Amino acid sequence: MHSIFLSGLGTLFFVGSHVTIRKILQSRFRDIFSDTSIYVISCRLVSALQGVLTSTVGIIIASSCKDILKDTHWLTLNYAFFVLPYFPYDLWAMYAYNIRVHDDLYKYLNLEDRIVLFIKLNKLMIAHHLVIPCVLMPLVLCLKNTKGDYFFGAMLTVELVIPFISAREILSQLNMKDTRMYVYTSLGMVVMFFACRISLFPYLFYRYAVYADIPLTQVPFHIPLKCTLSCLLILAPQVYWFGLMIRVLFRALTNKY
Repeated sequence: MHSIFLSGLGTLFFVGSHVTIRKILQSRFRDIFSDTSIYVISCRLVSALQGVLTSTVGIIIASSCKDILKDTHWLTLNYAFFVLPYFPYDLWAMYAYNIRVHDDLYKYLNLEDRIVLFIKLNKLMIAHHLVIPCVLMPLVLCLKNTKGDYFFGAMLTVELVIPFISAREILSQLNMKDTRMYVYTSLGMVVMFFACRISLFPYLFYRYAVYADIPLTQVPFHIPLKCTLSCLLILAPQVYWFGLMIRVLFRALTNKY
């Protein structure tokens, strides 16, 4: 019952935040922004809120664990159940976002064809949103045997990049893609993405190597197989997205300068 309560609370928080932000924007900026822009900005602000909240919890958990393998923290399980509903919420938000922003692709389709097209155009992102809550999170939480809260907390810091991604999209909606702020935000996004979603994994392997007093190259063979596979499942799409971000940043810098 405790886990159901926390998940219900998380659902109310994320959906409620979206509705509240959108209502505020509609009441104050309806004459300035279109309904589509208001919806997109609302989605991005909720994403940024989730990113800040999740990464903050991750930092609290990781910094509280002096023994990186054995120490536990009460936030680990509690926050996992609380944040779990964010993933289905974000899938719904992504779908609603897509049919508004790409109205020319979706407006003549029925509901079933819209969903099929949405899945076709966003396969990797959808897989990412399904694998984490349906596979990786249960695997980590159910099989961790009260160990590894430090690593779970550290993994939550991957969300530190989300505020930059959200800010970049909001600037785009405000027609500020040609400004220095947009370029600097894009640069910050790429730097944070590399720091939080790429270099985090070798850093965690290094921390374990020091803890276990083994060579870094032996870590993948020393830790449980589920941990190695989980890291690979998370890292693979991050490398792909990082490549896309580099290309986008290069185009932005080329156009600006």
